[in-house]
Amino acid sequence: MTKRLFGYIALSIAAIVLQKFLDNYASIDSISPQLIILVAVYMSLREGQLFGMGGGFLVGFVNDLLVTHFIGYSSLLGVIAGFVAGFFYKEGDVELAATNFNFAWISAITIAVTQLAALPIIASGELNYFYVFLKFTVGTTIYTTVFAMIIVFVKGRKSRYV
Repeated sequence: MTKRLFGYIALSIAAIVLQKFLDNYASIDSISPQLIILVAVYMSLREGQLFGMGGGFLVGFVNDLLVTHFIGYSSLLGVIAGFVAGFFYKEGDVELAATNFNFAWISAITIAVTQLAALPIIASGELNYFYVFLKFTVGTTIYTTVFAMIIVFVKGRKSRYV
């Protein structure tokens, strides 16, 4: 378990660094992929709902400390992501975690739910809620799901040949 825990810590640090890079260089109209949520989904599918919620909170909290928006936003999204993805956890089914397209679909569902939960925070002060919904909820879900599919392709290919 300690080896996997250090692996999760390394994955979380890599996701936070890559998230900051993508926020600066790969955002499309202020929409960037939510890699922090993907880490929480991965941890929930591998270890269970409670572990995913705790891991999502910690990764989100570290992310909150490193960015300029208010503390608690990414932590809340990480907890919600761990909670939602934990419903798809199956004891002993480690293959579900990131080697088939179930990971991408579970990630899409989780991201859509977390973005819907964050919509009142995102849309505060906006008059056109439908535009904010389309831009941030649908846009972020699609953009992050593309990254989830890339993870599925890379991890599936690596596990097939090793």
